[in-house]
Amino acid sequence: MKISLVLLCLLFATATQAKNVYYTLNVDYKTVNFSGKEATAMAINDSIPAPTLEFNEGDIAIINVTNHTDDEASIHWHGLLLPQEQDGVPYLTYFPIKSGATFKYQFELKHAGTYWYHSHTRIDEQKGQYGAIVVHPKEGYKENFDHDVVVQLSDWTDEDPYDVLKNLKKDGDWYAYKKNTVISIKGYLENSNLDAWVTNRWQRMEGMDVSDVGYDAFLANGKTSLALIPEAKAGDRVRLRLINSGASSYFDIQQNSGSFEVVAADGLNVQPLKVEEIRMGMAETYDVIVTIPKSGGYEFAANNMDGTGGVKVTLGSGSTYASPNPIRPNVFAKMMHDDNHSLHQMDKNSESMSGHQHHEHHKMHGMDEEPKMDKLAYSMLKSREPVTYSGELQEFTLKLTGDMETYNWSFNNTPLSQADTLKIDRGKVVRFHFQNESMMHHPLHLHGHFFKVITGNREYDVLKHTVDVPPMSNVTIEFAANEEKDWFFHCHNLYHAKTGMARVVRYSDYSGNPEFIKVKMKSNEIMDDDWYNRTDLRLFSSYTEAVLRYSNTRHIIEFEATKHFSEEDELAVNYNYKQSRWLSFFIGAERAEEDNKLLVGVKYIIPFSFDTAVWLNDEGDIHVRTETEFQLTKSIGLKLSASTESEWEATFEYRTSPSWSVGINTNETSGFGVGATTTF
Repeated sequence: MKISLVLLCLLFATATQAKNVYYTLNVDYKTVNFSGKEATAMAINDSIPAPTLEFNEGDIAIINVTNHTDDEASIHWHGLLLPQEQDGVPYLTYFPIKSGATFKYQFELKHAGTYWYHSHTRIDEQKGQYGAIVVHPKEGYKENFDHDVVVQLSDWTDEDPYDVLKNLKKDGDWYAYKKNTVISIKGYLENSNLDAWVTNRWQRMEGMDVSDVGYDAFLANGKTSLALIPEAKAGDRVRLRLINSGASSYFDIQQNSGSFEVVAADGLNVQPLKVEEIRMGMAETYDVIVTIPKSGGYEFAANNMDGTGGVKVTLGSGSTYASPNPIRPNVFAKMMHDDNHSLHQMDKNSESMSGHQHHEHHKMHGMDEEPKMDKLAYSMLKSREPVTYSGELQEFTLKLTGDMETYNWSFNNTPLSQADTLKIDRGKVVRFHFQNESMMHHPLHLHGHFFKVITGNREYDVLKHTVDVPPMSNVTIEFAANEEKDWFFHCHNLYHAKTGMARVVRYSDYSGNPEFIKVKMKSNEIMDDDWYNRTDLRLFSSYTEAVLRYSNTRHIIEFEATKHFSEEDELAVNYNYKQSRWLSFFIGAERAEEDNKLLVGVKYIIPFSFDTAVWLNDEGDIHVRTETEFQLTKSIGLKLSASTESEWEATFEYRTSPSWSVGINTNETSGFGVGATTTF
């Protein structure tokens, strides 16, 4: 009798702790209007964002996802520790959900916190496929609060995201005119910083790359302005679950109504601390508690880091202190290294928990300042409980490489499609050293694991699943290799990930699934090796010219046809192999005045941003050509080129759009002319 009673109690306790929670999600198209213009989105349950999925720690999630679109679909459960086959990465952890099909996800909620879910198919996340996940702790909350709300931030473009990527491949600065972020010599002069222009040009960098895409709206819970909990009154404490679901936007969370008390980062509890401002990289989450002031209203803003816009959120129904408006960063700063702190970094002499790592940090002046108590830094975040790892150390160095000129992004100058897996050994402590060699922030996310961001807090170093690596900076993370099979690791700037900044982390006792690999190679999921085209047509009073470029990550094919009104036609075709951002090799052929020549040579961008080519033709002659461009003002530029074949050209250009310009041209063959250029 006693044994039966004990068994009954155990069964009851197990059933109580492991409740099944069911959700049904339907992926389909939806017409939306966020900017005053109708556009086609991809929604989940006809909602952007998708419904918030709520659980208690220990619950079993049973989620049926049905794909009503005419393409493949997938859902990734961002930040949740779950079986590898439930992680939702097409052709890595499972086969994608085909059109008309339903997939049942089933997994235990092993840990509490704020997380989110989103598509992991191509670039569908940008179209609206994302939602929040809230897992309540089984032991209840240690913090006191009166209200609990989710604020899911995102960016929106009326363009098809595939067209956005095509435009970025034509020119990484394609959206500079839309964002009003063209970097010019006049801008440097207005900031009394011409020496910075000289330094940056010498380093072959035009200026700070703050963001890529020109967005049409920024959203909080799918709205361009958001009002929540009007019933909240003065003195109420509100738990805000902040989620950055932007595809490529960093958000600065700013207020003038009262401090943010940070209580969790990426879902996991931290030692509470108060700050005035938080910068959120894509895919990061923060739980903060705010107190409604005596006025009865609290307002904060989520402003895009590039200053092009944002969204305001109000709590309560009383009057509020206006939150800050977006502010443009100083993009005319000098790009150089030093050994100070930056927003998300540590002092260079700090050591990791294991005592091995001296962390050297480089920062970019003018963007990330010294950590202050009013602005959150990773070094300020401490895990609530100590975390230590034991095991042999296994280390990897990953350089964050890429450029805006051709819009290629990668680790160690190798895109995902050409890279080997990062093989790790179960039972070891794995350490990744990130060296950001680019002028952009990169939010790096590791699936299936939490990692420590090494900031000198030793066993209290904060645990996260996504870490921001600022421009020209070094960051180190470490984690326990306690999973199995393959896990995805990538930049959570969607356009960076899809152009190559990703890797597969593979446990060394796993050889991969050959069925996934075979089908993936035939799918459209691999995007970093896709081919893109760009066409430039020039019509001047002295000549006409057409230049066609067909390129992918490594290979560039160019065809050029020129008609000088005073001379015969010129034709040229070249194949270029891009070795790195600065170096490429080429072979080609050209025809001018019935003279045919074959060429083989090398191109290298030398300091001060001179694009220089040296080649040998089939007659044994060696020649050199160099060209460069100076952006004088936001709309006026000067292009210069010269070669040892007595060829030279100068174009004075007026441009207010990436797709057209008017200008004055002079060259050695046609002389002086006026005309226009169109790019598509």
